[in-house]
Amino acid sequence: MVKYESLFTQGGLSLDRLRNFALIAQAGGLSRAAGGDPARMSLFSKQVKELESFFGVALTRRQGRMVRLTEAGQQLAQLAQAHLGGLEDFQQTCQGLPPTLSVGASNSVLEWLLLPRMGRLREALPNTLFEFYSGRTQDLVQRLTDMSLDLALVREDAVVRPLKVKRVAVLSYSLFVPRRLADRIRTDDLKAAMASLPLATSIGGQFREQLTATAQKAKWPLRIELSCSSFTQAARAVKAGAMGAVLPSLAAVELGPPEAMQFELPFLKSYSRPIGVAWNPRLTEVRPLVERAVNAVQKALAGGGLEASTPS
Repeated sequence: MVKYESLFTQGGLSLDRLRNFALIAQAGGLSRAAGGDPARMSLFSKQVKELESFFGVALTRRQGRMVRLTEAGQQLAQLAQAHLGGLEDFQQTCQGLPPTLSVGASNSVLEWLLLPRMGRLREALPNTLFEFYSGRTQDLVQRLTDMSLDLALVREDAVVRPLKVKRVAVLSYSLFVPRRLADRIRTDDLKAAMASLPLATSIGGQFREQLTATAQKAKWPLRIELSCSSFTQAARAVKAGAMGAVLPSLAAVELGPPEAMQFELPFLKSYSRPIGVAWNPRLTEVRPLVERAVNAVQKALAGGGLEASTPS
């Protein structure tokens, strides 16, 4: 018996079709993948129908005006993404070209934790090209699941099956104040000082909700005058000397003396969150680089100036 004969006894299956189906999954829909091009939309729609005919199962379903992947479609997209990535790695190896590793994280983690340690990472993964992507935790977890991203630095409590995670640090938060404003702040009377201190922080999300809720419960005044779409933007306000900011403590790599002073906020101590390097173990089966990269990232970020943590 010839192995895999059933894959070749009928038409409809090809690398091109699988690549385009993976693009549809990654873009979140047929229209987005086609970029609004009617010709490409027609081609993609035709190829999806051909794949559905080949496998004998619905790969997409209509939800309102959108076309979504079925469970079978999600499984096929993951298979295609993983094996196409493995084939690309093999091609690059045969041609003597370096493989590419994609890593995702929030802007603040990328800029204040990962990028300052690129030297260590390059030493651990020589002859590797890197692609860094910033995004929200939920989006990064989804991209790990569909294997359009190799690794991500995210909160441990956001990681879901089949993903795995190894802890790299415990992320805490602090108040950063420009030196010219901090001179009149007494550490033993920080609560009173904050009543008149203009603050910047993130515009929304889980952290902002926790910040305002816990501060209100502890009866700490917060004068939030600037809400930003990222912590790194709020940090720029501190560098400009305009106001203080509640930021991840790792912002100290950018806001150290003599520019700013860092203060612990007692009511935020319980909000420390473990973050880890997360990956999809299914991807390591076809891309050995990913498993090496997990260990390399964990080692490169060890002693990153955050709270001590125990690998999980």
